[in-house]
Amino acid sequence: MKRTILIAIALLLTVSAAGVGLTVARPSWLPHWARVGPWNGESPADHGHGEAGHSAADAGLYCKEHGVPEKFCTLCHEELIKSLPLCKQHGNIPEEICTKCHPDVEKTYKIEMCPKGHGLPASFCVECGNTSTSSASLPDDGWCATHGKPELQCPDCAKSPRKIGPLAAGELPEACRQPLPIVKLPTPKLVRQVGIQTALVTEEVHAHRLSANAETAYDANRYAEISPRVAGFLSEIRVDLGQTVRRGDVLAVVDSAEVSSAKGQLLSAQSAVRLAQATAERTKSLTQSGAVPARAELEVLTTLNQAQTSAMDAEQKLRNLGFDNDQLTTIIKTKDTRNLLDIVAPIDGVVVLRHAVKGEAVQATSQLFAVADTAKMWLWIDVYEHDISLITTGQPVSFTISGANPTGQGYAFLGEVTWVGTEVNNKTRTSRIRAELANPNGRLRANQFGEAEIQIGSEHKAIVVPKTAVQRKDGTDLVFLPLEASGQYRAQRVVTKPTDQINVVEVAWGLKPGQRVVTKGAFMLKTEIMRGAIGAGCCE
Repeated sequence: MKRTILIAIALLLTVSAAGVGLTVARPSWLPHWARVGPWNGESPADHGHGEAGHSAADAGLYCKEHGVPEKFCTLCHEELIKSLPLCKQHGNIPEEICTKCHPDVEKTYKIEMCPKGHGLPASFCVECGNTSTSSASLPDDGWCATHGKPELQCPDCAKSPRKIGPLAAGELPEACRQPLPIVKLPTPKLVRQVGIQTALVTEEVHAHRLSANAETAYDANRYAEISPRVAGFLSEIRVDLGQTVRRGDVLAVVDSAEVSSAKGQLLSAQSAVRLAQATAERTKSLTQSGAVPARAELEVLTTLNQAQTSAMDAEQKLRNLGFDNDQLTTIIKTKDTRNLLDIVAPIDGVVVLRHAVKGEAVQATSQLFAVADTAKMWLWIDVYEHDISLITTGQPVSFTISGANPTGQGYAFLGEVTWVGTEVNNKTRTSRIRAELANPNGRLRANQFGEAEIQIGSEHKAIVVPKTAVQRKDGTDLVFLPLEASGQYRAQRVVTKPTDQINVVEVAWGLKPGQRVVTKGAFMLKTEIMRGAIGAGCCE
């Protein structure tokens, strides 16, 4: 009897030791219920699901491969997807380990977090695309996140074309997919507090335009700086700023001894020419009669040529001072040696600069006036180097002055591109583009800053949305589409282009006419899916 009891006790101890060993080791050949514990069949509510009151002991075994408790690891145990509640707002990961909805579970379960700071478990981070299980049921917006373009237009994804819509897990590499989570506002009251408003996606006629900073300037072909050309004193001023002048109008009069000297040289040279001509005629007759040798005639002709050269030099000197042929003829006829020089306008235009003061001593290079024809103005546009290839001469240009009233008269000035720069500024990485603007009423002034819009394409039908609907995330434009379920919004990445209107943009890819997009409140929705989102990650 005693022997039987001892044998029974030995068997019980052996079985107990084996059970303890299996409990600790939990080998993979054990059935799932034996490895993960008896709580597997219970509802999550029995273990405090959705609350942050779990203890570390309740976590059970730990999956070192994926950095979460074993009982929540849907990557190792796909069958758990059907039994565990999933967080639809953050990539359909198990609700119990959603660190955005429940930040405290990170410490409770010692969860390994995403090293890029996305605020989700590393192996379940939908923004990194590390898991197909967590994002398989998220709506696919057709965007290739890896290559930054629509998948249907992505040459790297061309071998695996697919339609926009729900995506089966594993259809494409997850690094390319990376869908964005659905944003949920849980109550109608919160929707009203946020002030969500939507607008209809429409189709209109528009043209592609490129916007750039610009500055106005006088047309250098219609601008003249006026100097006296001689040193002297200003004896008379005949025009003032803003006065319209015609070519040849006298602007001022200079009293200069240099003018008198030049006139005297011309008169002396003309007298020498006349004397040399008379001498040459007499010598020619004497030479023909044999009274004087031929050598005498050659000497006289040489003197005549020298006199004519001196006369030409004197004429040219006066021409350089601004005298024309009629004035030179008058000087020779009237023997005029006055030291007065008229300063005349070389072009038609408006006096836009005056430095002249009566009695002022001036030099030949002193700038007295500037005259400009403001009927047309130049516009210097700074275009970034990556956009230069889009610009060609003849393209229409619209210029808006900074701070101008959009409803005011003369708000926009129209013209066209006349020259495309041949170099890029090594500091700003921009190239200068020149346009010519019509300015019939003179409202446009030189050195005004503003924004230029260059039409780089012809008018065409375009899908447009309000600018307020488009948000920017990770270098990509996106909009939010309201879902049928109240308070839920899906992010849709889009490709946009500028239009000829200020408040709308063209959507070249990603939307269809008739859809609705969020306008007011779109920025708040963006914060829910971007890195470092406001709050815990869902709007509650």
